[in-house]
Amino acid sequence: MPIRCTKSVYEAPEPEDGFRLIVMRRYPRGLAKSRAHAWLPDLAPTLPLVHWYHDQLKGIRKRWEKRDPARCRSELAAFWRTYSRCYLVEMKARRRLIELLAVLHRDFGTTFTLLCACPDHRICHRSLLAGLIRAAARGR
Repeated sequence: MPIRCTKSVYEAPEPEDGFRLIVMRRYPRGLAKSRAHAWLPDLAPTLPLVHWYHDQLKGIRKRWEKRDPARCRSELAAFWRTYSRCYLVEMKARRRLIELLAVLHRDFGTTFTLLCACPDHRICHRSLLAGLIRAAARGR
């Protein structure tokens, strides 16, 4: 069973989603409670990190996206490395919750779909969280 992290919180539920978890610090505006099974704000980045993430991402795109796409990709990659380290440090305090999800995934075959409002899952904490759950399920 997979851990899916490619869906936006605003995409409609599908049967293959399994257990839909919102992993955002604040509950998404206008989203009915029936669109997800649970909201786990503790697995989201802290508010200061969320604000830093959005400020940095916006600044990089505004400065480089049209002027120099190659530089934009390079800056985004450096930003992502820094952000990833910060988020992973924050998640050390949430190890027990991550291990619980890992047990449900590994031992009971639970499929999780991690949901966030970020449009690109490749530069969203939900992709990092999926990796943490998979690693915990493997016992690492």
